[in-house]
Amino acid sequence: MTVQTLAKTEKKALWYVLFTYYNAEKRVKEHINNLAKNEYRGRIIKAEVPVQKITVSRGGKIKQVEEKIFPGYVFVKAVMTPEVMAALRRINGVAHFVGGGNEPVPITPAEVKRARIQDDLSEEFKVGDTVMIADGPFENFVGKVVKINGRNISVSLNMFGRDIEVIFSEEQLEKLQECG
Repeated sequence: MTVQTLAKTEKKALWYVLFTYYNAEKRVKEHINNLAKNEYRGRIIKAEVPVQKITVSRGGKIKQVEEKIFPGYVFVKAVMTPEVMAALRRINGVAHFVGGGNEPVPITPAEVKRARIQDDLSEEFKVGDTVMIADGPFENFVGKVVKINGRNISVSLNMFGRDIEVIFSEEQLEKLQECG
């Protein structure tokens, strides 16, 4: 992994996958979400264990139960710094990151969608945030978030003295810190 790639990865929260020991997913998820609320706030966003509701018949009664879609795996949205990586590896029940070698590899937005993970953008972007466009024809433009609709984020850009609204995906935007 090049220095440039690592620097870009450290700025943005991406989804990673942890392999856990048998039936440890719920405990690992709770531990990670606890870290996200406390000492790693802003660096660890959240953890998810994708589930689906299925109908089963037990003892002549029909029940709806939740079944893990990927048993043994926990999905984590985090800004992967060495400290975050070490903290996640130290959690009791975590075997290793899914990916090549020692470095965790982020999964693609398509894989996140396939895993049925509800990736709530309101955690990272809010209306009124100043953002820079990181990809596409408007790269390096700066604007303000005006609307969030599912995975689409509307950003107001000033072009030729007029404000225009352009829709972007989360991956195309970088949140800028307000100085003041």
